[in-house]
Amino acid sequence: MIAKKLIAEVRKFKGPIFAEVQNFNDIFWIKANKSDLIDMIKNSFDSDFETGFELDAQGYFGKDFGIE
Repeated sequence: MIAKKLIAEVRKFKGPIFAEVQNFNDIFWIKANKSDLIDMIKNSFDSDFETGFELDAQGYFGKDFGIE
């Protein structure tokens, strides 16, 4: 998802957002602070850059595996 669109999605999402944390064997979902997610996206990507992350309708924020 494009950075500015992802930031807009995070801002308008109602309810908790869970960020994906994974290692080689396990995936964990931790409750994330929205302002920290927005800061991370702003500091890591230009506004028109593809981030490789997505936010789904249930509030899960993780890697977008459709990106090559």
